[in-house]
Amino acid sequence: MKLPGIFQFRILKEAIKAVLFGPYTTKFPFKPSIPPEGYRGKPEFYKDDCVGCKACAEVCPARAIDVIDDKDKKMRKLIHRQDVCIYCGQCERACITEKGIKLTLEYDLATYDRKQAYSTVEKELVICENCGEIVGCLDHLKYLAKKVGHLLYANPTLILARHDELKLLEKELPAESPHKRAGHLKILCPNCRREMILQEQW
Repeated sequence: MKLPGIFQFRILKEAIKAVLFGPYTTKFPFKPSIPPEGYRGKPEFYKDDCVGCKACAEVCPARAIDVIDDKDKKMRKLIHRQDVCIYCGQCERACITEKGIKLTLEYDLATYDRKQAYSTVEKELVICENCGEIVGCLDHLKYLAKKVGHLLYANPTLILARHDELKLLEKELPAESPHKRAGHLKILCPNCRREMILQEQW
């Protein structure tokens, strides 16, 4: 099939450009290639801004973020697996702090060992003092306490998390008080706090 004259002229023009100025392709990997702004590269955890809320793991369509809770060590580990990730950016959009996990411009992620294709962050867990179940991450509670401001005084668990950060409590509170209300000043999960309040009411 013979191309119309205008297309022949355009092809000739591009050929002359390539001869005089070189090819359009980049010199990667011999020279670094700078990706454009908005490029969705490797997701990276930022420990100081991540609060361990698991929002990124819950919205990940590829299930590339694993959450491992260790009650004995009171630690939560979030593991991002680059070999499974589809780099959609949902984790960055769902991050409640908007800075805990972000997509970088890093794209050269090739490796011979898939076990090296991951990044992690660890956060301290808060455990219910009554039943031993996980309440959440300490940084998450501190973040919520700052976010709600004076409204935190409606939730004793947030009060204790905030006071721990401000170092307002010099020692642990007694297990029992003369008025039997020491349960209010304990780290409790929602179920245990509900039961404690109902028992006190009735």
